[in-house]
Amino acid sequence: MDKLEKSPQLNFQLANAVVGKPYAEKPVLLTLSDKVVVIEAIDVRSEAGLEFDFQTGQLVGLPLVSGEFDAHISYYCLSQGKNTALTTVLSRFYINADPRSLWKNIPSDTQQLYAKADSASQKIETSTIKMLAASQRGRSHAHKGQARDDDFFINSGKNWQIAIVADGAGSAKYSRYGSYLISQVIGKFLSKSLSRPYDLSLTDITVEFIGAIGETICHLEHAAEAQNSSIKDYASTMLALVCLFDAKQQEYVYISFAVGDGVIALYQPTTQQLHLLNQPDTGSYAGETCFLTEEAIVNTSSLMQVFRSPVFLPYVLMTDGVSDAFFDSDNALKNASVWHALWQDLTENQAFDDEVKLLAWLDFWSTGNHDDRTIILVEPKNYE
Repeated sequence: MDKLEKSPQLNFQLANAVVGKPYAEKPVLLTLSDKVVVIEAIDVRSEAGLEFDFQTGQLVGLPLVSGEFDAHISYYCLSQGKNTALTTVLSRFYINADPRSLWKNIPSDTQQLYAKADSASQKIETSTIKMLAASQRGRSHAHKGQARDDDFFINSGKNWQIAIVADGAGSAKYSRYGSYLISQVIGKFLSKSLSRPYDLSLTDITVEFIGAIGETICHLEHAAEAQNSSIKDYASTMLALVCLFDAKQQEYVYISFAVGDGVIALYQPTTQQLHLLNQPDTGSYAGETCFLTEEAIVNTSSLMQVFRSPVFLPYVLMTDGVSDAFFDSDNALKNASVWHALWQDLTENQAFDDEVKLLAWLDFWSTGNHDDRTIILVEPKNYE
């Protein structure tokens, strides 16, 4: 029997894997060769969760553990119509840990000043509408055991709803309480105004917003004085939407008031009709945002938007912890197809069912987006 020609010494490289992420890769030949190279086998320790697929020539499977692994690659070459001798070489590759598993989830200190729950959710359901709100501490805060800086407020009455989200500044040491005060004081002030036994005009609503902000600033100042601190330590954004049904005009009136980043939008998924009701308010530097101060009283007209519709349109408010994960640019924010993708994701995860599922949805993974997340969804009961 003729002795087989010796195979040339070749070097291979395997792409790194990630624990829990399906893997199917062929070795990449690093050595130049004018011969056809055939992979006969790849042997890796069984605990890696990978095995050789002879049909595709790939190493396949679902990686189980992280670490450095040896891959023994057996191959031969086709030379002048004959096979060379089977040769085995060693190649090393890594199975990296799932990035999600590296994040710690340390509860925040329940005894600290202004302690608050690490997550919160609420549902309001009437004969005509359903309001869902959820707020989840971000992974970046959970990893360090820090408190949730976001907050929200929702309420509904006869022919009106109020929805507010607030995002406390990460650099402000008491912003967790600032966001709470802003959403609660403004929400309760407007609720009391809208519950009066007479209709409010648009001018009246503007005046009520001014009054609500003024009362909120007073609360923030009192809190700061009590701690011998500065009102800047309570800094937070604020996005608010009041929806009214105008019985005389037989139309729905949406009045938004926005300071800082995040999104307020009306979105009808069946027609992909989109109306943005705020312009993210940024500061002088990249990545900087603006926070609620007494200047908002002076600039009320520029911070408000009004939209009228003969039919009720579903609406959403979200802090930038949610919006940044789905809309990576202003163009994306204005793109109805991107909104459609968001709505599909919410629907597939049953997030419209109740506040518990909406809160669970907020745990979605988005690389590089680990801030607190707060969202309010409002839709008509007859909506399909």
